[in-house]
Amino acid sequence: MREALTELLQEVRAAGVPISIAESIDALRAAAAVGVEREPLREALAASIVKDEADRATFDEVFDRFFTSGEPGRRKHREPRSGGEGVGRAGAEGRAPRPKPPPKPKEDRAERPALARKESPHPAVRKRERRRSLLRTPFRELTPQEAEELTALGEELGRRFRARLARRYRVGRRGRLDFRRTLRRSIAHGGAAFDLVLRRRRPGRPDLVALCDLSGSVRHAAELFAAVLAPSRRYFRRVRLFAFVDRAVEASVEAGRLVPHEVIDFHAFSDYGRMLCELEAESEAAFTRSSVLVVLGDARTNRRPPRADALRRLRARVRTLWWLVPEARQRWTTGDSALAAYAPICDEVLECSTAAELVAALERLV
Repeated sequence: MREALTELLQEVRAAGVPISIAESIDALRAAAAVGVEREPLREALAASIVKDEADRATFDEVFDRFFTSGEPGRRKHREPRSGGEGVGRAGAEGRAPRPKPPPKPKEDRAERPALARKESPHPAVRKRERRRSLLRTPFRELTPQEAEELTALGEELGRRFRARLARRYRVGRRGRLDFRRTLRRSIAHGGAAFDLVLRRRRPGRPDLVALCDLSGSVRHAAELFAAVLAPSRRYFRRVRLFAFVDRAVEASVEAGRLVPHEVIDFHAFSDYGRMLCELEAESEAAFTRSSVLVVLGDARTNRRPPRADALRRLRARVRTLWWLVPEARQRWTTGDSALAAYAPICDEVLECSTAAELVAALERLV
């Protein structure tokens, strides 16, 4: 039985479900506890090794395929051996004993899942692999169809980012004792302090100001950036989004997309210098000491003045300045990139050439 379960775990692992050594040991212990009944065994093994609900369908398919020959652990009837004293009923009646079939090579089962996965992978496996591929594909190489898929994926990434923010505001289990609230709760228990109230310093909610470049392939990164941030607006005191190509206009997120409030010429040449100067002059109230300023763009100015002095004055007004670059690091200082002029002013400059890197940067920002 142990060998059969080990082979089953190998097949499940080959089908794309990650199983650690500790989980394999837990699975064997669970099987020993529930016995060899099919459905209890299935549920016990699934509870031990399936961590993601999306992998449950893969596990069930491998389990059913593995045990199609009968219940696990049930011994097959052994045919009597020919000759000697071990003659059974068939030998006593004069019938020739049935020859024992040659043993099936053990590698057959190890090879079968790999071949099946190569020819017709399970939909859950294909979905997970497609998701990973999208997250690793550089923004510059996305096809229109992949860009649409990535925008749809932004909703899921936004929920994950919101959960990370929520953990910062949960009531802690550690901290200093709040005597006043503890005594107030103890009244209901006759003065016995059963419910201890702990006081934990909660982080303040900052203002978020984001400048999003919508030119060229950078636009895909800006759309995903907005989609990830949208579900988390309540964890910021205020959120102001500005979209720009050659000039900045206020924008909002609607149905997971960044929507400018005014007309933007998407065919214009990028002009970071003009954009920064206009923001400094026309949107002074947006930049305060409680503001976190995030710029998402490739800093390509088409040989126009970068006006790093305007960015330096904006930095002096805000709490911190982060620049997220949706380009590979080796391209940062090539061609018309002015990032070398902007980077010394920023508190952080992070590479975000893929969706995975962009989400990681936002989590680090938190």
